[in-house]
This record gives sequence, structure tokens and C-alpha cells, in this order.
Amino acid sequence: MSQKRARPSSRGESRAIGSSLGRSRVAFCAATFLFFASLYVFVPILPVYAESIVDNLALVGVIIASYALPQLLFRIPMGVYFDASTKRKPIVVFSMLMCVGGAVGLAFAHSGGTLFLGRAMTGVGAAGWVAFTTFFTGYYPQSGSARALGTINAVGQAAIVVATGLGGLLADAGGYRTVFLVAAGLAALGVLALAFAHEPAMAVRERSSGDLARVATAPLLVASGVMAVLLQFATFSGTFGFIPSYGASIGASNSQLGVITMVTLAASAAAAVASVRVAERVGYPAALSLGAALLGGTLLLVPYTTTPEMLTLVQLVSGLGRGTLTTLLMALSIRAAPAGARATAMGVYQAVYAIGMLAGPLVSGMVADSLDFDAVFRLSAVLALAIVVVAQHPVVRRA
Repeated sequence: MSQKRARPSSRGESRAIGSSLGRSRVAFCAATFLFFASLYVFVPILPVYAESIVDNLALVGVIIASYALPQLLFRIPMGVYFDASTKRKPIVVFSMLMCVGGAVGLAFAHSGGTLFLGRAMTGVGAAGWVAFTTFFTGYYPQSGSARALGTINAVGQAAIVVATGLGGLLADAGGYRTVFLVAAGLAALGVLALAFAHEPAMAVRERSSGDLARVATAPLLVASGVMAVLLQFATFSGTFGFIPSYGASIGASNSQLGVITMVTLAASAAAAVASVRVAERVGYPAALSLGAALLGGTLLLVPYTTTPEMLTLVQLVSGLGRGTLTTLLMALSIRAAPAGARATAMGVYQAVYAIGMLAGPLVSGMVADSLDFDAVFRLSAVLALAIVVVAQHPVVRRA
């Protein structure tokens, strides 16, 4: 009799655990949605806003690049700390709070220096994406980590779609400051959502001083990092860099700039969901090459667009390429890492790709100032297409 009673109790306990896990996943996805919404609601208007204050394209590039510098500096330490710690949620909460502070700083910026500091604070917040991704994969077995990354990336991309579409409308209705204050409010709501997400049950192991070097020099991680630098250069010189300025130059309003970015990122969200399944069928090299061809090819087409509608269509296809590359490279970066070092691998990967985020707007700002927008998009296209070459490396073929 006692054995018979134990079974329903065990089944009930399993259901309770499953229900709690499900609630945590949903709450964390909600927090991730708000995190990305707070970071990207002002992206469509940031270059134009910065240009209205500093009136210098090279300095606009520096301000945009200030977002990447903290990510380059802090992502590896965050990943190492995350793997070694039993309390990971505070890292995520801290990231959200930095988003709040950075958005408020941007709202009240009055010079290039204050713009730089505000954008850098949001970059510190964005560095926490290392913790977000690894925290969420902790809710799944290691065999399901690629699908988990596809899910959390899709949530982030969906947030960016909504936020960028809303950003232009907010700017038209209430001015630039309103957009940044809304960003701060979204991040604050994200902190509240995290209260309902429990720490995933992950084993923490002892770490030797050589682990970071071994993880960082894994061939698959190195190849993923090289491709990610090229991707982020193209993204932050194009989609999140000078595409809005180019759109404004051909007559796009703030609302239209928001729609252009929204369409790009909606396509990225769709690709994030589908790309892992595609790669599992055709292989990572083929899927990565397709994504690079779409991104590079559309960057070459940008200078030939003469209306906001044409630019929107080109950017839709560009978004499919970007979403494919973003998700597959992230999945590859932790594919060979042991379970106890996934955050370290992710931290290394995201710190490395921050080089592209930093170099993209810096180099492109100087190119745009000395040459023109066309040269920026041609340079970005060449680097995006170079991903095709790296994707054929044997270490990627064996993944």
C-alpha cells in the first residue's frame, strides 16, 4: 500500500517541478523581451539624435561604438564569474539596472561626452547577454542547448521588432527624450519580471586556472568568433549604424525609419526560429554561407535604393541573413564547450564579436565622413561575404 501511495506523490512532485520550470522559462522570456526592448527602442533614432547634438558623422560613429567597448571588456569576466557562481540571477538584474541608467543618461544628454557615457552604460547592460543566454540554457539539458538558444534569440528578436517599430512612432509623437525614458521604464519592468524566474539547477564545478585558456582557444570557438566579428562589423556599420542615416537622406521620416528597422528584425526573428533546424538538415557550412550571401548581397544593394519602400524590401532580406548568422554562430560557440564552461565560452565569443561592434561604427564613421555612405555599405558587404570562406573551414564542417 505504501508503495502504491508513493507513485502518485512522485508523479505530483514531477508535475509541480515541471510547472515551476515552465513558469520560470516564461518569466525569463518576458524579462528577456523587456531587456531587448529597452536596448533597441531608441536604435532607429539614435544616429539622427546624436547627429543633432554633435553634427559630426565621425563623432556619431564614436558614440555608436561606445556601446561595444564595455561588452569587449566585461563579457569574458561575466562568463567566468557566471560559471563559478551559484547565484547567477544578480548578474542579470545588474544588467537590467545598467540599461535603466544608460537610457536615462541618453535622455538628458547635452554633448558628445554625455551621449558617449549614456550609450556606454547601455553597453554594460548589454554585456549581460552572456548571463541571459547561459541562464536560459540552464533550464534545458545540454543536448537541447541549440534549440534553447534559438528560442531565446527569437524572443530577443521579437522584442527588437516591436521596440524599433514603436521607437519611431514615439519620437514623432513625443520627441526623442520620450523614447529614452520609455526604454528606462521597460528595463525597470524587466527587473520585476525576473522576480518570477528561479535559478536553474546547474552543477557548479571547481575551475582550474587553465580552463579559460583551453575554452578560449577551442578551434570551433575561434572560427565562430572570427565569423561573428565580420557579422557584427556589417551589422553595426549598416543595420544599426548608417542605414537610418541613409534612410533619412532619401526622405524617410522617423516613423518610416522605425518600420525599416522593424521589418529587418522581424525577418531576423523568423530566421532565428528556423535556422537551427535548417542547419541540422543541410549542415552548418551551407546554412552559414546562405546567411552571409543574403546579408552581403543586400548591403551591396543599399546604395541603389532611392525610396524608403525600396530600402525596406532590401532590409527584409538582409534581416533573414543576419538572423540566420546570429543564431547559428551562437550555437556553434558553445557546441564544443563542457556543461560547466558554457558561460565562459559564451563570454569569450561575445567579447570577441564586440570587436566588430566597436570597429564597425568607428571605421564606417570615418569612411562616411571622408567618402560617402556607398563606401560604407560596400566595405560591410565584402566583410559579410567573407563569412562564406570561413564557414568552409574543416573545423566548421565537422561541427
